[in-house]
Amino acid sequence: MKIDIAELIIVEGKDDVSALKRAVNADIIITNGLGLTKERLKEIETIAKDRGVIVFTDPDYPGSKIRNILKGRIPNCKHAYLNKSEAINPKTGKYGVEYAKPEAIVRALKNAKATVQDGSENYTLTDLVCWRLAGADSQKRREALCNHLRIGQANAKGLLNKLNAYQIPRAEIECFLAEYERGER
Repeated sequence: MKIDIAELIIVEGKDDVSALKRAVNADIIITNGLGLTKERLKEIETIAKDRGVIVFTDPDYPGSKIRNILKGRIPNCKHAYLNKSEAINPKTGKYGVEYAKPEAIVRALKNAKATVQDGSENYTLTDLVCWRLAGADSQKRREALCNHLRIGQANAKGLLNKLNAYQIPRAEIECFLAEYERGER
């Protein structure tokens, strides 16, 4: 059974995402190797403030360089490491997170002190329906909430994913919706 990780995990490429998805349930962002853009760095910094990040790069020079860039921008980020023996492709001799077995990935994340969640989501579609953020005449309320939370516009399913991914406190949502109902927002 896969474990749920609270922090955002940063990897180098799409094959790394596939390997992690076989081992854990987590939100994952790609650096595209050393092609880490300023926009992507800002996005990572914003997320790091709210929920933390784990850097999980390949055990090679480019992976180390990416780690150092992120460590300089986000000093409190966590780091998951694989030994080269855990991340080697026996056929090609190349190293990478994408070659690691799920057990090695889970072990590396636990060693990085990843926050393991209980697996239950904070919000369900029922919550959105009760708050009138899904269904008929919900678009304006949803847009107002998305603007207030500064999470970008979304349909009901997208909003549900964002609320759970960003772990926005229920009290903040309910307080905003009460003010919205009274016309204060």
